[in-house]
Amino acid sequence: SVEQLECSGVKVDLRRHQVFLGGVELELTHSEFKLLHTLIAQPGRAFERSELIEAALGEDTLVLERTIDVHIRAIRRKLGNLADVIETVRGVGYRFREEQQTA
Repeated sequence: SVEQLECSGVKVDLRRHQVFLGGVELELTHSEFKLLHTLIAQPGRAFERSELIEAALGEDTLVLERTIDVHIRAIRRKLGNLADVIETVRGVGYRFREEQQTA
């Protein structure tokens, strides 16, 4: 369902506002949750920082683009050994890595 998104072992439960990694709940801030949700909803899509600011923090928020980097770093730290599912797209922003199709 749309209420739950799962990719590369990361599960986002929108209704409960929770993120799980291998069954273990991650403690994310509201902004981190919205950022991760935005990225995981469209795996493989590169988002510009400005799009992520709008999606996660609201366009009325005065946010420096570097703030997104700080949030992403925090999310990656919390993802631990799955940190690389959030890829940096040079000169653009970030994307959630598409799941590797295992043949």
